[in-house]
Amino acid sequence: MKSRDLAAAIVFAGLYAAGVIALPGISFEIIQVRVSDALLPLAIVFGMPAVVGITVGTFIANLFSPFGPVDLLGGTLTNLVATYVGWKMARNFVFRGSWMFVAVFQTLLVTFIVGSYLYVLIGVPPTPVAGVVVPGIVFSWLGVLGGSVISILVIGYPLAKAVARYLVAEARYVR
Repeated sequence: MKSRDLAAAIVFAGLYAAGVIALPGISFEIIQVRVSDALLPLAIVFGMPAVVGITVGTFIANLFSPFGPVDLLGGTLTNLVATYVGWKMARNFVFRGSWMFVAVFQTLLVTFIVGSYLYVLIGVPPTPVAGVVVPGIVFSWLGVLGGSVISILVIGYPLAKAVARYLVAEARYVR
């Protein structure tokens, strides 16, 4: 790994961990908005440095999780898969909207994996919502989905597009 890539990975790790540790009240519950997950789509732009950095940052952040080793390993592996597969998908599926497709994939991956193990850890009972009883697992998925949509799709996807545009524009002036 080049020193520039290593430096980028360290920055990603620090940003991810700091964002989670600074906002524990919204980062570690069934209904959560893990703002640091906005970094996941940046794996499309930066590749392996983002994959490594976000994975390490997730591990560091989840050392503070009230859900212990399951969240430490589960969350870390989830973000490893979401960033790595997202990066590879973006490289191999080049079509209009492919980045959005990747961001949606990352959102669903985080939703179903994290939502499932949080359901098991917490034991969410069936919950009435607007007069309808929602099974605990579905409530857990919906709680994680809402936050993942905000962080990955609403914040992260436009961030990745903006950073990519900036890097392309910068490259024109560097020559």
